[in-house]
Amino acid sequence: MQRNASYVSVANALASLTEGELSAITERPERLKKFAGELVAEIVQNTFVLHLSDVEAIAALVSEKGYASEKAQKIVATWRKYATAMGYNDPVAWRVKEGFMLKTHAPQAGPTYRNLQYLQDWELKNDESTKDSIVLWVPRLAEGSLGLKLEKMEEFRNELRKRHELPESHCSSFGSIALLFALILAHHQRTGERVPLQALYAASDTLHVHGCRLVAGNFGENGLNCDRWHEVGDVSVGFFLLGVETLGT
Repeated sequence: MQRNASYVSVANALASLTEGELSAITERPERLKKFAGELVAEIVQNTFVLHLSDVEAIAALVSEKGYASEKAQKIVATWRKYATAMGYNDPVAWRVKEGFMLKTHAPQAGPTYRNLQYLQDWELKNDESTKDSIVLWVPRLAEGSLGLKLEKMEEFRNELRKRHELPESHCSSFGSIALLFALILAHHQRTGERVPLQALYAASDTLHVHGCRLVAGNFGENGLNCDRWHEVGDVSVGFFLLGVETLGT
């Protein structure tokens, strides 16, 4: 999971330093290199999601999933077609690293409501961490997914998969609450956009032990919120379509 720094971004970073700090760098370049290396390691350790271009996504599906080039191209092309239908032109593929958890990592990944302190004592079921995977995802709630009961959501999710001719193995779940938070916050970090749009919520597969399903949304100036949904029709709750390609399987 590598990032490329542009000349402009490096120049802007250097421009913010004082004359004394710049002199220190030129006099002790080995110290700067050591610090930069430690900082890179820290960033890599705490970065769980990176967006991929369509070309990068195809290459990753071939090299990391072992798909034939034609199959990988078709997968990405169908998701790009779906994105276009949804009026979205940005990345549809995301490289997700194993280990992201709602309670531990989400408050560090971006703005969250009250830093999620209110849910630290919640007992959860299906509270899965992210898996090493390539996830196909358009950050828009599926059309027509609001206001449905859980059973209708699941039926409609499959109907939408067929309608948009997405792979049969995709759109089989709503995604864990950890995965939703990881994706939403990574998208926000990249673009500043807060999804689901209009402060709506996306359903997850994670449950509270006393009932209710966790949802992610109401992403306003106070940060991304995690709430509980009783699985009845609610005009503020919908779902994302997800295509998860787990690596190493």
